[in-house]
Amino acid sequence: MKIIKEGRPQQGWAREFECTGAGNGDGGCGAILLVEQQDIFMTSSSHYDGSVDHYKTFRCPACRVRTDIPDRVSITFPVRTSENINEGEK
Repeated sequence: MKIIKEGRPQQGWAREFECTGAGNGDGGCGAILLVEQQDIFMTSSSHYDGSVDHYKTFRCPACRVRTDIPDRVSITFPVRTSENINEGEK
């Protein structure tokens, strides 16, 4: 195999996920996305009993719907919160 044009260096992991909107009211567009490590951020929901659940989430670039990654998927990711996911976007 021969490289025609150099690409960007891979940083962290990348994995395919479907945009389903799971955990966020559904409504995803069904796009198959190559989600990279830096695309994942933490979200949470509070319950009436004071407990809090935490989720690993990505946002689809096509429809902007958020999808939670199932707990059974073991991943590591940088610490980002839903408050800083819009940084750099205009």
